[in-house]
Amino acid sequence: MFSTKVKIGLLLAGHIVAGLLLAWTARLATTPFPISKFGLFALVFAEAGMLGMWGGLSAMRLVLRLLAVPLAILYLWKLVVAELVVLLLIALTAVPILVVLVVLRHSRRRLRLAHLENESPASEGFQFSISHLLIATAIVATLLGVGRGVRTISSWQENMLVVAVFSPCFVMVELAALWAALGLGRPLPRLAVVLPTAFVVGAIPVFYLGIRATDMPIWQLFIWPSIMGLQTIVTAATLLAFRSCGYRLVRSTTDGP
Repeated sequence: MFSTKVKIGLLLAGHIVAGLLLAWTARLATTPFPISKFGLFALVFAEAGMLGMWGGLSAMRLVLRLLAVPLAILYLWKLVVAELVVLLLIALTAVPILVVLVVLRHSRRRLRLAHLENESPASEGFQFSISHLLIATAIVATLLGVGRGVRTISSWQENMLVVAVFSPCFVMVELAALWAALGLGRPLPRLAVVLPTAFVVGAIPVFYLGIRATDMPIWQLFIWPSIMGLQTIVTAATLLAFRSCGYRLVRSTTDGP
């Protein structure tokens, strides 16, 4: 059996190799939106979310994490070789997740990763209540409202609107996948809710941005819901592999790795 460090190293190597292969095949493709590019976008945004998780929960010194995260964001952007708006989307997926987890880590909840073979956690560290859902809904509604306002005041109207609409959707599905995969409870019932919901969340931008079936072939309306669903599957599968190493999100009275 492989050690925990070897498993995590292989997992990281697999992500890097998959990203490079998908980027290479996407550049060689001749169709407007090939399958390889579809997979590349899903992988990149999944990795952006997990980058935020690492930045918020890693035992590495915070200063080093804050230096590494921007470099990793630039690397992910270079993989897709896309416009500046994609860089903003990647950054606004990783950074809010990092901030949320750092705040939870240093708040009274003391959220952290624990290796359950070595210790017994006090309680589950990442739970949702009705108040949390209401707050999240209010934040998303505010961001979507800002997106509508941007349309009338910004010279980057469409690009900034895309950023304002897509970013909270990416953040929501990544945090939900984290809760489902690494919480103390059984992951499969949670993932049975989170994964279908991710496809639904992916449809929000399609309707919010006013994309109509008359504007494009009907199959293109399913691109972003499918990307967001696949993104969540990649994130959940990666976190489940991490879970198999014995790690869980817990609440504790002392800080730890």
